[in-house]
Amino acid sequence: MNPAYTIEIAKIVGTPGSGFWSQVHTFFPLEPEKKEKRGDLLAVLVVARAGEGIEAVVAGREILGRLHEEYYGNLEGSAFLRLGKTVEKLVQENENLEIVAVCLVGQVLYLADYGEGKVVLRRGEKMGVVLEGAEKELRTGSGFLEEEDLVLLGSGHFFQIIGPGVMKTSLESSSLDEIVETLTPVILGRKNISDAAAILAWVKKEEEPPIKAVVVEEGNPPNRRDEGKRKETLFSKIFARLRLPQKRSFFVRRSSFVKKKKIIFLVSLAILAFLVLTFGLGMRKLLVEKREKKVRSLVALAEEKFNQGKTVFSDKQKEGRDLIEEAKKTSEEGLRLEKGNQELILLKEQMDKFLANMGTETVLAEAPVFMDLSLIADGASGVSFSLLDSNLVILDKVKHKLYLLDVGKKSYKVVEYPSSEGQMVSTGKEIFVFDGSGIFATSLQEKPVLKIKKDEAWNNIIELGTFGGNLYLLDKGGNIWRYLAFGENFSGRSSWFVGVPPDLSSAVSMAIDGSIWVLEKDKILKLTLGRQDNFSLSKMPASPQGGPESFSEPIKIYTNEDCQNLYVLDRGRKKVFVIGKDGVFQDSYGWEGIKDTNDVVAVESMKKIFLLSAAKIYEIGMK
Repeated sequence: MNPAYTIEIAKIVGTPGSGFWSQVHTFFPLEPEKKEKRGDLLAVLVVARAGEGIEAVVAGREILGRLHEEYYGNLEGSAFLRLGKTVEKLVQENENLEIVAVCLVGQVLYLADYGEGKVVLRRGEKMGVVLEGAEKELRTGSGFLEEEDLVLLGSGHFFQIIGPGVMKTSLESSSLDEIVETLTPVILGRKNISDAAAILAWVKKEEEPPIKAVVVEEGNPPNRRDEGKRKETLFSKIFARLRLPQKRSFFVRRSSFVKKKKIIFLVSLAILAFLVLTFGLGMRKLLVEKREKKVRSLVALAEEKFNQGKTVFSDKQKEGRDLIEEAKKTSEEGLRLEKGNQELILLKEQMDKFLANMGTETVLAEAPVFMDLSLIADGASGVSFSLLDSNLVILDKVKHKLYLLDVGKKSYKVVEYPSSEGQMVSTGKEIFVFDGSGIFATSLQEKPVLKIKKDEAWNNIIELGTFGGNLYLLDKGGNIWRYLAFGENFSGRSSWFVGVPPDLSSAVSMAIDGSIWVLEKDKILKLTLGRQDNFSLSKMPASPQGGPESFSEPIKIYTNEDCQNLYVLDRGRKKVFVIGKDGVFQDSYGWEGIKDTNDVVAVESMKKIFLLSAAKIYEIGMK
């Protein structure tokens, strides 16, 4: 049987004032059910702009009441999930709250931290931070405790004041009193300490309850004569009930003897059945208790692996995913033992959600052909294509034509285009083609018309984009040129950037949805309101070397104002990467034929990705 633990505590709280209210709170429930399912609760709370005097005290007591109500008021689900939800609820109700909370359930310590507080663990001669908070972010964790572990949880300002050196020296002491004597002068010797608070918890093995003594009634000890009388009386009563006949000769009829023998047999059989039933019930109870104990250990193990996986995933995606997959298998093992276990069901849902947010990778054996351009014209071949309403517009430089292909009906129109150079882009009403002499426009009802003549300031134009009717030219020479729409014409050239443009010499492609997304060989730039915006890729799939995968030979990025994601065509990886506009990897679709493609368009409403490869357009169905 695993030992249970209890804790000895000490508290350190700064003097109230300066608009802060801080408090340390501990609660050790006496009710067995609360003790078993929720354990002992320790919390450090700091509220900024809490007012002064009685106003701060009232606000603080209200928060403590809500803490108890949320954590101990609902005993369904695991303590780990309830602690996280409780802290999350409190900070939603109190935007200026910083809280570090832990609960000890049996041998497991569950942790939740919102703000800049920390939880430090000393085990033997080793010491380290087991949970470190962040501003405006909830972080959780769990782990098994050992006897004589020392846990310190404190507010962010508390750790700023004591510093790592003082903390290490003080925690090496052999008693809580010595630690408090070391830390208290450091805290109280500073000004503005109203938001400095901490709890020290020393883990002890819970002592077994003593065996109850047998109570003997007071009175005079019986003498042998009295004892003999009692025995005589007792035996007399027994014999009287049995109604034994007097000692004399008698005869028993055969039928009477057989009848008594039958009764004795039936009574013996009933006693045997009762013993078997009792034994069976006892064994069943033991099996149920063993199964419940096994399920509890699987819940704790699954939670621990899940937390470890989330922690390491940001740096080691494969290792993090493997840990979470192991946690998922552990939870499934527990559900096979107890199908309706709500803790495991909720935990498995959280793991499925996290794995879904990690993104998935799909490898295709083949991609179906959506359209063969040779069916439109012999020898037709596309170099680029774009989306015009529900139509794909394909530029054929060899045939000097534009093909308008309805993606629903697969009907098409053809427009002559005189130039053998250029790249194409479309808007809601017109199609624009850029070539060596300038930018042409056509509505498919008329021949292309030159709208903007070639400009001497153009250096190395690699892509044309539109947004809100305006035209944007990506120039690797170091700028994005903008031409504002005025009726059927455009203004003169101007730089889209405010101030000095960033280095665009590594640019490969561009897409516009309000922001401008510039694809480079190994990253994506997000440009907003004329300046570079914060953007980075995260949760990319693991590479064979173990780290996050990067682009190899990206040639095209696609999105628009109707798309939720970015789509990157990478011929080197033979993949189309699907990336959220927050930078988080969502999916990837791998296919050997991608190495020969040259353009990509995604229609999220149809859940389709279209790939252009010379004379053929392929389609990939999205999840």
